[in-house]
Amino acid sequence: MAFASEDDINLHLPDDKLEVDDARYVPLQQDGERVVRGYLAGHISPDTLATWTDPDTTPEVVRAITGRLIAAFYYRLRYSEDGVTDPQYAQVKYNEAIAMLQGIISGEITMVEVTDTVGSGRLTSIDFYPNTAANLKPYFTTTMNL
Repeated sequence: MAFASEDDINLHLPDDKLEVDDARYVPLQQDGERVVRGYLAGHISPDTLATWTDPDTTPEVVRAITGRLIAAFYYRLRYSEDGVTDPQYAQVKYNEAIAMLQGIISGEITMVEVTDTVGSGRLTSIDFYPNTAANLKPYFTTTMNL
């Protein structure tokens, strides 16, 4: 499976410094997908997530997010020996991707290709039974006479 193509990733890498090819980004692709699936699992239907099997079946915004994540991972990996801190460019791309994921979750970013969202992902009183939606009357009350 692959959420992002090489072009989706290379778009976020400085073309005068780095470029990924298929053999180098496969393990990073898996890491990027795991992050995206982890964030969206409670918000996008599992059936829909399962249909994202390649870049052609993956929504554009998810491709953009995954491309940024993989570019950040790859840039960090390639320049990790140059210093003891993470490269600023990699951190910027990672932050962009996470902000986009949070935008999807909050509803600020809409994926037009996806129509079956799960909801907010947070439990509310309606998720517990009995609740007001069940409309149950109590069987016994303290005022009942036997």
